[in-house]
Amino acid sequence: MIPGLSVGAEAALRTILSPDVTCVTEQKYVDLDYVLLNGSEPESQALGVQHVGGPEPVLAVTDPARPVGAIRIETHRPGVLLFIDNRAWRGNLHAGIRVLGADCALIFNDIGDGFAGRDIFMRSDRQLVFWGEGATAVSCNIEIEGDSAAAAIGDDALISNGVWLRNHGMHALHDLATGAAIGCAPVTTVLERHVWLGQDALLLGCERVGMGSVVGARSLVKGRIPPRVAVGGTPAKVLREGVSWGRDLHGMTAAERQGLGLGSVAGEPGRH
Repeated sequence: MIPGLSVGAEAALRTILSPDVTCVTEQKYVDLDYVLLNGSEPESQALGVQHVGGPEPVLAVTDPARPVGAIRIETHRPGVLLFIDNRAWRGNLHAGIRVLGADCALIFNDIGDGFAGRDIFMRSDRQLVFWGEGATAVSCNIEIEGDSAAAAIGDDALISNGVWLRNHGMHALHDLATGAAIGCAPVTTVLERHVWLGQDALLLGCERVGMGSVVGARSLVKGRIPPRVAVGGTPAKVLREGVSWGRDLHGMTAAERQGLGLGSVAGEPGRH
């Protein structure tokens, strides 16, 4: 599908490529033209990608002349792919990436003016981080545990400052009487399209946030959140149903409503 993508990461990617998450399809990746580089080449550094240690990752870009921002990537095992569809980027992707596992992939689609960062920590083999088209972030930390686990940010998501996505508690909890390990296994965390995560939200073992939903500031989210709801609290609970959000303070745009499968309404921004 994408040159340099491992079989394990490709399998994880196929589970993400659904209309409720992204408009990106397998065929789009087949049709795109790529330039393949490694992390130590001068061309990679000119793009803003710095490999700071470990086996060479593969860098696949769609525009080798357009800077992507400032990315520091550290690898510990081979088979890591960093894919960036940067044909329309403004050079504002800033992230520190640490990959402990083998055969992992980070896929950043066309985010245009979007900002994505801060720290990404992939702890196991065959893991995937997927960033959808038009998704933006002020400051997003992602940490994933477990072989073949993934974290996916859907198209047109909005992530506020200080947000954490962690698919697991990261350490085992033990029953002292029996010695048994207890707690939840690592999950794949998926934000469907047009999700808004408020400031300092923590997604801990969260499997899915439904299309168009809003997570309130400083909320703790676990399990699954249905589409088109507002949630908040610790743990987060549904506060209101049948709602979503718009980037324009005066209402949702026609494109935003269309992305959620809704019709237009009178008075929406840009409607005449």
